[in-house]
Parts: sequence; structure tokens; C-alpha cells
Amino acid sequence: MPRKSSRGRGPRSGPNSKSASRNPTSVSGSEIPHGGGGAAPAVTEGGAAATAEALDRLGVSAGAEVAPVEMPPLEAASSSGRDEVCGSLEEEAVRKLQELVGLGGEEVELTEDEAAANDQRQEDEIFALEAIFGDNIVIFNKKEGQRSFQVHVHIEIPDGIDVSARLNYGSGSLKYGAGHDADASDNLVYKFRVEHLPPILLTCLLPSSYPSHQPPLFTIFAEWMNKMMISSLCQMLDTVWEEQRGMEVTYQWVQWLQISSLSHLGFANEILLSSDSACDRDHGDKRALSHNALPDVIIPRMMRCNDDKCHEAFLRAIHDCMICFTEFPGTDFIKLPCHHFFCSKCMQTYCKMHVKEGTVLKLLCPDAKCGGVVPPNILKSLLGEEEFDRWEGLLLRRTLDSMSDVVYCPRCETACLEDADNDAVCSSCLFSFCTLCRDRRHVGETCMVPEEKLLILEKRQEAGALQEDQLKFLNELRSIKTIMKDSKMCPRCKMAISKTEGCNKMSCCNCGQYFCYQCNMAIDGYEHFRGSCVLFPQEEIDRWEMRMNPRAQRQVVAQVQAEMFRQYAHPCPTCRQPCPKVGNNNHVFCWACQKHFCALCRKPVHKTSQHFGPKGCKQHTTDP
Repeated sequence: MPRKSSRGRGPRSGPNSKSASRNPTSVSGSEIPHGGGGAAPAVTEGGAAATAEALDRLGVSAGAEVAPVEMPPLEAASSSGRDEVCGSLEEEAVRKLQELVGLGGEEVELTEDEAAANDQRQEDEIFALEAIFGDNIVIFNKKEGQRSFQVHVHIEIPDGIDVSARLNYGSGSLKYGAGHDADASDNLVYKFRVEHLPPILLTCLLPSSYPSHQPPLFTIFAEWMNKMMISSLCQMLDTVWEEQRGMEVTYQWVQWLQISSLSHLGFANEILLSSDSACDRDHGDKRALSHNALPDVIIPRMMRCNDDKCHEAFLRAIHDCMICFTEFPGTDFIKLPCHHFFCSKCMQTYCKMHVKEGTVLKLLCPDAKCGGVVPPNILKSLLGEEEFDRWEGLLLRRTLDSMSDVVYCPRCETACLEDADNDAVCSSCLFSFCTLCRDRRHVGETCMVPEEKLLILEKRQEAGALQEDQLKFLNELRSIKTIMKDSKMCPRCKMAISKTEGCNKMSCCNCGQYFCYQCNMAIDGYEHFRGSCVLFPQEEIDRWEMRMNPRAQRQVVAQVQAEMFRQYAHPCPTCRQPCPKVGNNNHVFCWACQKHFCALCRKPVHKTSQHFGPKGCKQHTTDP
């Protein structure tokens, strides 16, 4: 297998001597490399000096922070898998590079010292590239004295960039459409936004005359570029070599591809996908590799690559849970399809609460303005097996309850379909029953209302001729009668709902249907209450005003006390309403006219200090 990273190197004994640990792992020339994961290469103390020296040769400071080039996973559009696609791309790049070796120019004759110096500089350069790019570089075995490697150059755009493609479906298959100047009547523009692009694959072979005389042989592959775009990048790499002839340039090549390739192609604000014409494919640079794939292959692959890299970045970052407002790493979060995320502990408590209370239809995204559905696979990871089974059963029951033509068998509670005559047949126990009275089917007879059934059963109970199942049914009817006195039926699922306080816009806790509590009609918003129905009944308004006005509340309390203790009340001199004393205090406040008066002399009191005292009435006395 190809060598991906170095685990440590010892000090060199001489300028031309090479440690055995620095030789690449032996592989056959037919082996194809595969980009893999794993830890970053570890450099021992013995290799620290060599690393610094190699970095200096590349013009990179040893203490500088170098942005790693990350390799996003390539996924195939077919079912063959990621490894097959990644391997095929690298295999083609290696094969094309071998062809270029055969087409190369005349070899440069080197002296023994020049050859040894080039070999040493190449080895130091590759060692430095391994230290910088880690698992994103794949080193191949030396073949005929020449080194080769591949670098996956990942371009990251933190602010995102739009990707658009002009598509044509006129011939029955999805293809890239005509340009702006051509006839584009059948074209449509598809646009999406990404923060990460599929990597650019740079494959290099270092001839023995590099870097003193000749540049590295290389190929470039990018699945989202056409051949003319990649050819332009090849020409720029040639320009970089011409500017730095005789120097190691592979690091500068990778840095230029990572930082400047988009702006060089005119993609500073938007990336335009297009295919090569037949002429372009024939005249493009031989080092430029392009599959010229259809848009229905490239576009999904770019979107999947972006989603995978964004998810990896999310897992590495620290986020705030919007439920408990606590910071956690991304691995401790549950991310919903609506892109809202919450910590696992809060989501687990939230889901278990709704399943326990039976409100599975309200088990939505906790964000108040979202209402997105929590997928079953996430619920299964948060709930236990028993709780998940309960969620499935409740959801099925709530779904069936929301269907107007679904009823339940009175014997075995199996869901049945109601026909036009309000009859149904149970598929489990084959019981044929009337869906109105839930009794056996009675063709040509009217249904017995619950009040009639209750009266008959009560008479049987008085006569002592009531069986055990009939007694149970009697108790159920009595409970239903008590419930229906203070409740209304949901117009969708017929669930009995009682209002304790608030407005007349009610929400069914079973099916979520909104309805008016005054007329029992199904509604959507508040437009219904502009007619004869009122949103707040008068007694609710009075209760609210009483709660918000402590003075009115004291007035009602005083009125009630005056009614209860009328024989001990004192009539107000202004309005003649009876007002009770508070304890032995003769300073009385009238609940009706809001005036103060004295219980002894029946005169209005304007100031307590002037009316009560040594020269006035006593403020505290007991009533006779």
C-alpha cells in the first residue's frame, strides 16, 4: 500500500546518507492509492530539525500556522460506493501521469553531485509536505528512481458561494444548456449554495532533474471543472515554476490552487458549471483530466460533499442549546432536518414527555416558529424500545382518529371503516355494528340515544336484574353524562373537551383541531369571531378585570362580606348600601360608592386624624 504519513525520522549522519526509516513503504507499481482517514503524522524529536529545515526550503516558517488541506469524502452517484469512485479517479490520474513520462522531453544529464543534491531536496520536500498536509497527501513508491505523490486540495469558502448550471432537458436527458449567446429557450438555471467544494486532485512525479533543471510532471483533476478550466490551472502552475525555476514549487502549487484558483477562473462570486465542446476536448492541455460528467451526477455529488463537510465542521464546533442555554460540543447535539439543533439530553426529555402524556402529534421541532417533524430514526435513538413502540401505537391511533370514516369496534377496539349507512363490520371479530349507537346492526330501526339507554339500565339496576357487563356500561354512561354537561365534542375526532378559562378558540389535544367553544364549529384562525360568536365571554372578561384590578377585587370581597354579615353591617350615609366593619375598626370603606364613613356617627370621613381622636369618635370599638 502507498505510504500516507511518516511516524518519525532519526537524525541524518551525512548530507547524502538516508535513514532506512525514511524510505517509502514498498508497493508494486500496479497498486492504486486510496485516500484514508486516521491521525495526523507524528514527528519525533529526532525529526524536528529535519522538519524545520524542509519547511525553510519551501519558504514556510516552522512556527507558522498552515491551513491543512482537507479531503472531503467522494461519494458515487451509483451504488458502487465511495472507495470505487475515489480509486477510479486516482487510478486515472496515475495512468495519465505515466503516459506523460513516456512523452517527456530530453533527459538532462546530471553530475553525481547534482543528482544527489536533487534527491536530497526531493526527499526533504516530500517530508515537509507530509508534515503540512497529513492524510491529504498520498506518497507512492519510488519507481525507476522517481518519486510521485497525490495531494487532495480542498477549497473552503466560509461565507459560501453560489453554484449555478444552465440545464437543458429537451432531448429527454438532463444536459448542460447553451450559453448566454446561443438559443437558450429550452434552458433552465439551477442554483445552489455551498461552503465546501470537492477536492482538486494534483498528482505529481518528480524527475531526477527536479528541482535544479526541470519542473515536476503533474496532472490535475477536478470533477466540477471542464477541461479548458483545468488547462488554465495547468498553465498557471507552469508560470509559478518559471518564476521560481530551480526551487521546490509543489507547496506553492498546492497553496495557489487552494487560494487563487477560483479567482483565476473568474469564480469569485459564482461558480458556473459547464461541459466541454468537442473542440475543447481535443485542444485542451494533456495534463488536464476531466470526466465531462452529466449535471445529474456532478450536482448531487457537490451537494453531498458540502453537506458532509458542513456536518464535520458542526461536530467539531461548540454550540449553545436553545432549550437549556448550555454550551456543548457538536457531538452532543441532535440536528433535525429543519437545521435546528438541541442537546441530546434536552431532546430526550422533550420526546419522552410527549410520549408519556400521549401528545405525539405535538412532538415537533422545539423551536416555536418551526413546527418541523422529528424523524423516526432520531426518536428511536432517543427513546427506549418500549417508549418507541408506544409512540408508534399512539401515532397510528391519532392518525386513525383524525379520519372521519374510521370507527372502532365496541368489542375488540379494532379500527373499522364506516359505510354510507353508518354501519361497519369488524375485520377481526366480524362483529357488525351501528357506528352511531355502537350497538349491533339494526336495519330499519332507529338508534337508541344514550339517555334512553341510561334510563333503561337504571331501571334494571333498581330491579336488581343488571348483569356485570351492563353495570360497567351503566357507569360509563353516567360518566359520559357528567362529562358532557360541562364539555364540548371536538368536531373532528369527537373527543370531549372542557374549558376551564380563557377564550372560545379551543384546540383539541387529541387531533390538534381548532374549534369554537360557543358554536362547536371547526375553525382555522380568528376570522370566525367577527360574526355572532365572541372570542371572550363576558364572565371571562369580568374575571380578567377582577384579577388585574385589586381595587375591584376588594370591592367584590366587601360586597360578599356585607351580604353574609348583613345584621352586623352599617349603612353608608351616601348610598345606603350595607358595609361591614373590618374587625373593631369604625373607619368603614363603602364597597358601592367608594366613600369613607364612620360607623359610630354615620358621617363621611375625609381625614382619619381629624375625625378620630380625643375630641372625636373612637376609632376602635366593639359593636353591641
